Amino acid sequence: MNKKCLICGKSSLTKLKLKDGYICQSCMKKSGWGRWAFTQTGAFKWAGQHTFKQFEEFTKSGKTSKDAAQEYLKLRNLGIKTAPSSNVSLEDAMAENEVDKINKMDTSDKVKQELIAAKVFDLTFVKKEIKALPEVLDDTEVIKYACSGVLDGHTWLVVCTNKRVIFLNKNMVFGMDQKEIPLSVINAVSYSKQLVSGTVSITNGANVTGIEKINAVAAPIMAKTIREQMAAIKSPAPSQTAVQPTTDIPDEIRKYKQLLDDDIITQEEFDAKKKELLNL
Repeated sequence: MNKKCLICGKSSLTKLKLKDGYICQSCMKKSGWGRWAFTQTGAFKWAGQHTFKQFEEFTKSGKTSKDAAQEYLKLRNLGIKTAPSSNVSLEDAMAENEVDKINKMDTSDKVKQELIAAKVFDLTFVKKEIKALPEVLDDTEVIKYACSGVLDGHTWLVVCTNKRVIFLNKNMVFGMDQKEIPLSVINAVSYSKQLVSGTVSITNGANVTGIEKINAVAAPIMAKTIREQMAAIKSPAPSQTAVQPTTDIPDEIRKYKQLLDDDIITQEEFDAKKKELLNL
């Protein structure tokens, strides 16, 4: 890697290290990043995960080393060790980081596949509940999203399927607490978001179930998924009008004429059927 500044081409003992090069102290200040001496550790970490092109885009948007430090700390708190590329969303990056963990979980292959397909990434302290999921889901039920959250002071697994919202809490010794809310009885879903966590509130009738301390990125996704599944289950299936076969009128008349010739029907019955077919 070239140790000369990518902006001015000069060497410097104090410099900012990027993925693909360095920026000297003077150019750091000129670019709007700020002084090297006042750069926080998180900002140095952020720089090491980004290229010069990304650095330019970052500083041109008016952001400084303080913003970089905050972004690095936010990703670290969310469990992301490597900054996602610009064309990958934060939730996709988090889900990708979770794939190996899900594949190693002690549960059915069907549950693993559906968790990965739903891009689930927040399964903190709910491994026992994930293991028990195959016993809870019916054959026609599909996991649409899942996360961990705090309910009644305990950590629960929250699962939205195509039929219901399920809450599971496996006890330390034996037994399991289970609650559920059918999608058909839910009136409203909302969420509030803090820095690193969020709360999803589900209203059914006069009851409000609040799941707290959900990952800040997962909370709006869970709320959105529940709304989408509510709409899907409450929307009537499109009516399918039966297609009536086209009647071959001359052929029908010939069949009834044959019945007349065979003395199976009377002349009056034949005439009546003929008028009916001809709309006379």
